[in-house]
Amino acid sequence: MPFVLLDWDNTLHDSAGTNFAALEMVLRGYGLHVTPDAYRRAYTVDYRRLYRDLGLADELVDEASDRWRGLVAGAEPRLLPGVVDALDRLRADGHTLGLITSAPRAVAERQVLRLGLLERFAACCYGDGQPPRPDPQPVRDLLASMRADPAGAQLCSDTAADMRMAVAAGVRGIGIASFAFDAGELCAGGAVETAPSLHAWVAGEGARCAGASAG
Repeated sequence: MPFVLLDWDNTLHDSAGTNFAALEMVLRGYGLHVTPDAYRRAYTVDYRRLYRDLGLADELVDEASDRWRGLVAGAEPRLLPGVVDALDRLRADGHTLGLITSAPRAVAERQVLRLGLLERFAACCYGDGQPPRPDPQPVRDLLASMRADPAGAQLCSDTAADMRMAVAAGVRGIGIASFAFDAGELCAGGAVETAPSLHAWVAGEGARCAGASAG
C-alpha cells in the first residue's frame, strides 16, 4: 500500500515521556514521588482524577496542572527510538507519507519543524477544527490532500479510537502499542496488525490481529 498516514503523539513523538517527566517534576514540588508504573496504573484523560489518584490534594490540582502545562509547552520535542530510520525506510520503499494529529498546528508544526521532519511528509492534517475521534473526517481530508485512495492507505497510531477512525475511513489500521493501549485493545479497536513501535513494524516485526483479513 503506497500511502502511510502517521499519527504524531506516541507514534512518532515521545509525548508520553515528555508528559511524565513534567508530571514527576510537578509532584516532586509537593513532596510526592511517582514512578512510571504508578503513572501507567493511574493514567486517565481526567487529569483531576489522575492527580488525586497520585496523592495530590484536590485544592492543589489547578495549580499543579498550570505548572505541568507550562513545563510541557516549553519542553524540547523528542522522537521515539528508530523513528527517523523508519520514516526513511518507508520512503525508500516507495511509500508516500502523511502526518495526522489532533494537536493544534501551532504546537505540532513547531515540534515537527524543530525535529527536521516536515519535508518527509507529503501533507499534514492538524487538529484545529477537527471533529472528535473516531470521526473519520480528518483521515478523509488528509487522503484528499494526498490524492490517495483509502484502499491504498494505512494509518499508524497508538490509540483504539484512531483504529476505529481508520475502519470508518476505509483504511488499514496499524496499532502501535503504547503505555495507554496494548496490542489487544488496539486489535479490539479494529487494527489489522500491531507492533511495539513504528520501527518494529517497518522492520516486519508486526503481529496480525486475530480475525483480521490479509488485505
